[in-house]
Amino acid sequence: MFAKAASSFVKQIESSGELIPVNSLNDSDKLQLLSLVTKKKAGWFWQKPKYHPSSFTLHEILTGNAPIKPVVTESTFLKYEGTFGEKVEASADTKFANLSFDLEGQDAVELKSSFGDLQKQEIDLQQFLKIVEKSTIQLNHPFVQQVCEKRNKILCIVSEKVITLQKCSISEHTQIEEKCGSSMGLKTKILKVSVDDDGAVTKDIGVALEIPARTVIAYTVTELFINHNGHFELCLLSDRHGGFDKALLDRNKGDGANPVSTPLSCVDGAQKSKQSALTMDVPAETSLIVLKPAIEEANQQFQPFLELAEENRQQLFRLCCEFLYHEEVIYFLENTLDELSAAEQPNLSGLQDLDSAQAEKVKELLQILGFSCSNGEGCSTKDIKTPELLAAGFHLFTTLTGMSEETLAVLGICCETHILPSLHYLINNVSDDGVVPVDNPDLLPLKEEENFCIAHRLFALSNVCLEVEESAMKVITDEEPAMAPVLLCIVLQGFAILNGISNPTMQT
Repeated sequence: MFAKAASSFVKQIESSGELIPVNSLNDSDKLQLLSLVTKKKAGWFWQKPKYHPSSFTLHEILTGNAPIKPVVTESTFLKYEGTFGEKVEASADTKFANLSFDLEGQDAVELKSSFGDLQKQEIDLQQFLKIVEKSTIQLNHPFVQQVCEKRNKILCIVSEKVITLQKCSISEHTQIEEKCGSSMGLKTKILKVSVDDDGAVTKDIGVALEIPARTVIAYTVTELFINHNGHFELCLLSDRHGGFDKALLDRNKGDGANPVSTPLSCVDGAQKSKQSALTMDVPAETSLIVLKPAIEEANQQFQPFLELAEENRQQLFRLCCEFLYHEEVIYFLENTLDELSAAEQPNLSGLQDLDSAQAEKVKELLQILGFSCSNGEGCSTKDIKTPELLAAGFHLFTTLTGMSEETLAVLGICCETHILPSLHYLINNVSDDGVVPVDNPDLLPLKEEENFCIAHRLFALSNVCLEVEESAMKVITDEEPAMAPVLLCIVLQGFAILNGISNPTMQT
């Protein structure tokens, strides 16, 4: 809940991308000014870089013992308080064979949120540059060497942070929205952050988490570029990026172990020479047949799922469907599988933030994918026997993190109503003009009003227009598709394979 509240705060007040929301309340103490943060470059086209606070400060990795005392300025950042709303509207007049109905819907969520008065603390970088002008980094420091060996990570320092000045509380409420005028409902979780003017936390039944005063909720980093002789530069311009000198990278090459490689993994910030079909530009108002290369590539990525025993594959499918209603679980699994893909020991402390039932199901899913963490601590990546299976799981969950919370929930309803075969058939059998004849038995479930409504909503949330004509359906991208249609096709392909749905050949 804290991570979601911090993320919402950053989205509301900042659009440049410089301010980074804190992912865990436990990280707040680590995010002091001049603390070291590792930045992992985005390995997938829809992702942002990942930042991981460390327990080290810049002073601890510099040569010499002279203390660093930069000038720090403090200022009132803002009083974060307001009412924010989201509205999703949909309307369509549809005719399907002898069935006709009107689909009209409007969802509105109003959220009042307040962190109270916030303070910004930042380093005077001009003065700081003079202090560290002749300083050098200990290149043999274990932490520096480990970051350098990863090659897709760089070192940063915390140069600015935003902190609370009062105690706050985060409460979670669940809203049920009706769809298509039926009894089928979509659960929406709403977070509310509040603080009283006198600093006393408002108590109510929904309060689940209290945030202490002087908690870091967002921060800014300055990247470091480290030369082969230990001298370093602060990357102050947008076109200047941090990292390690090539000579230093060559000198500190690891063993190259990466048991769970992916087609979109990055080395030195550049993708592999072979262009992935999943990085394609999606044209507007075009048949989904243009996504055929992406679907075929995704199909190959998920082939390891077929090596699972039928019972394990079906259980993996059931767990994935259940987790669609729990965004925090999806993000935890994506991070864990990401660390495993980089041959890193996964940080399983996040299991403590999940309820006991969810934590056990997460462990069960990881075990099916080939990584056992039944004992919590002491799990080793050396015991991984099925790296290709872990890669397939990482591919699926990293795609799910690119979807909105509502899209995930509607996808969950698609699983419950058993219309996945119909959706899978649609994306694999569109013609050049986006038309799919409706005489195929796989499309029969979509003749039911409620099922079509669910499919229509899922496609609309993925920037795809699903229309019904007299004897056909039309599936095309909308006016501004971005990459959402690609994500939808990847996930539908993965879920189809997990659920044992055959893979028809897409029309050409």
